[in-house]
Amino acid sequence: MTNRAARPADPSSAAVGPAGIGDRVNISDARAIRALAHAVRLKVIEELFDTQQPATATELAQRHGLTPSAMSYHLRALEKWGFVKRSANQGDGRERHWQAAAGRLDVTSVADSRAATMGVVDVELNDLRARLAKYVKRDKQTPNPDTWRQEGHLAALSTGRFYLTAEQRADLGRRIGEILLDYSPTTNPENRGEGAEKLYYVFSFLPGDLDEDAAG
Repeated sequence: MTNRAARPADPSSAAVGPAGIGDRVNISDARAIRALAHAVRLKVIEELFDTQQPATATELAQRHGLTPSAMSYHLRALEKWGFVKRSANQGDGRERHWQAAAGRLDVTSVADSRAATMGVVDVELNDLRARLAKYVKRDKQTPNPDTWRQEGHLAALSTGRFYLTAEQRADLGRRIGEILLDYSPTTNPENRGEGAEKLYYVFSFLPGDLDEDAAG
């Protein structure tokens, strides 16, 4: 699973640039995070990390609606900051294959990278908005237009409020993390088996006092 969501980092543990931890790459450099603020680059990273399969620039270009030269440009930019790497030539060796730099990617925002972090957030939210619009449109065209409201079906988007202590917040985060790891195709490749459907998830827990700060 690719954890692309930028999140506040512990200043004492902030690293500069890519740092491999086992089969994981951690990115915390502001310039590297800024390089992610592009819809195609995020989709390419998602594909390479999710599938853990190499692909050529031409193959990726065809799947993401770019020319091979444009895709090569993006791949070189991602390589510069440690997101992807070149793999050994395969097949007839006429074109370089690219692969994920590790089995998992963590992107962590550092204190002085607010602009870089928001750039990634903007791209992610735009992608989410587009996916939601397509999902709702498709759902309304089905014979039963309220499928996503049926019991047992995941909601397109759900919002709400919690009142939690620090201990409860920590417990909630731990439990959600465990569930995500349990279903992750990285930790459990069998989850990509026959009949599996790709699903996108978004989590964001924000403190309520942000509204008070804005009003002040």
